[in-house]
Amino acid sequence: MDSLELAIASEIRIEQKGVSNEQEKPKTIWDFFHLESGWALKSKQKYGKKETGKQGNVDKSKRFTAASMLECLKSKVEEGELDEDEIPKLQTIQSWIACYSAQHRQKMAEKSIEISSNNYPELDK
Repeated sequence: MDSLELAIASEIRIEQKGVSNEQEKPKTIWDFFHLESGWALKSKQKYGKKETGKQGNVDKSKRFTAASMLECLKSKVEEGELDEDEIPKLQTIQSWIACYSAQHRQKMAEKSIEISSNNYPELDK
């Protein structure tokens, strides 16, 4: 028996002292954990993304868009840190972001597969 079962069993014994068997039937572990009928049905399962906590760039106000990157680069030109001809077009920046996002998703998918294969090696057979 694990510690939970031992604790519940000792609680049941304490409650049953002084109560005769004719008055009340002994309690079981299932009397303490009430599950509604059908709790394990497939139709009651919730699919989708689990909320696992904050990951990555969570503060959406600090995210760069292509337009905000372009504005930042233009301010660098005004400050003299960059030349005007070094600034890419908006479409180029959008392409960079799309390419980076695709690469990041690919790496995260590979990492997820690696983690699941390490946790469940029997699935690789």
